[in-house]
Amino acid sequence: MIQFAEGEVTKLRREFKLILHREDALALCARLSGMLDAPPPEPTRITSVYFDKPGYPLTLRSLHTPMDCLKVRTKEYAPDLGATGEERVVLEVKRERNGVTQKRRVWVPRTRFGQVMRGGAGLLPLIAGGSLMPVLAVTYQRHVYQFSQSWRVTVDREIGFHRVTTQLALGQTALSAERLGAPLAMDGRVVVEVKHLGAELPEWLAALNPGCKPAYSKFAEGMARVHEFVADGIAEG
Repeated sequence: MIQFAEGEVTKLRREFKLILHREDALALCARLSGMLDAPPPEPTRITSVYFDKPGYPLTLRSLHTPMDCLKVRTKEYAPDLGATGEERVVLEVKRERNGVTQKRRVWVPRTRFGQVMRGGAGLLPLIAGGSLMPVLAVTYQRHVYQFSQSWRVTVDREIGFHRVTTQLALGQTALSAERLGAPLAMDGRVVVEVKHLGAELPEWLAALNPGCKPAYSKFAEGMARVHEFVADGIAEG
């Protein structure tokens, strides 16, 4: 099994998401585990921070047109299987359009991350100028089921939504759920993401695709719960 691949299925893929209750998620994971030659994978704790610009254009786009949106975020993994002793964060620009997802990812040492986000290094064109600000942190537990470089399934549980300060988001110390404190809101559902390069999915798994149903978004869900955004703008209160 290949975990946290940096291959083509990460950079450019089709994907669909399922929102399951605990019992249905357990059944799905049992079936996926039965396809593995090794024991089920150990879970990873992920802390993700989403960024937006003044006026919240990325938030509003994610709420209004979930099938055509852009997200800028970081991820930190615990454990980080690719780390070599230095704390690091991966900066992502994720473009979603009509079921096709494209990502650009850059790994940055934690000690340099604040400089990168303030415009000190033009690693990704979108962040040039330092106008992005942290608006939301999301923590969750992830299981990864990957059987080839061309498709994988991720299962996310215990999704928590947090406010986040610039000091925490851009600081030199790894960000974790403990440092963020108790979440302001939790999502008790399980989010399953099926990511693939084409039609090579097992037939039973491909049949779960909900089609044109709007995709779940941790970003949109979190901004609605933490900052009280609504579909037609910013809620009062």
